[in-house]
Amino acid sequence: MILEQFGAQAWDKTLSAADLDDAILVSVQSYPDDVTFRLISAAAATAGLTVEDTLHAFGRHWVRASAQGPYAGVLQILGTSLLESLNNLDQMHASIQLAMPGAQLPQFSVLSQDDRSIRLAYYSKRAGLESFVCGLLDGMLEKFATPGFVEFSGQDGDARIFTITLAEPDAA
Repeated sequence: MILEQFGAQAWDKTLSAADLDDAILVSVQSYPDDVTFRLISAAAATAGLTVEDTLHAFGRHWVRASAQGPYAGVLQILGTSLLESLNNLDQMHASIQLAMPGAQLPQFSVLSQDDRSIRLAYYSKRAGLESFVCGLLDGMLEKFATPGFVEFSGQDGDARIFTITLAEPDAA
């Protein structure tokens, strides 16, 4: 995302600020959370954004970019609508787990839905990624041309709850 939006010089600056070498960053590999958050913090500073805004932007970017990258085939598992895709997230993660056995992938569960909203539970041992999940869900709204907005609604036990509010359909 930094390379695409800000160029190679900004990427080099980000890596330097994170005390990382891009030789260790290989596609389709998981990294320790400290590496991920150092990189996100440095990217935020490079972009002039907060860490939360950077996580959100990266979530949106990931949905767009993954449709063309190494995850494109895996994303086909999701389906052809927002709700179908949300219901298939765990199936997609199971496929990714085969390629990345050490990854700590989350679980998702649609808690409720109606014509105007979807409540989604997100379970993960990794903390601090709520803004990223909001960005992913915003990216999915965009992918399926579904007007609406996403908000983190809080925690319920181990679940972090997200509410997707769908825009009212235009009156005919």
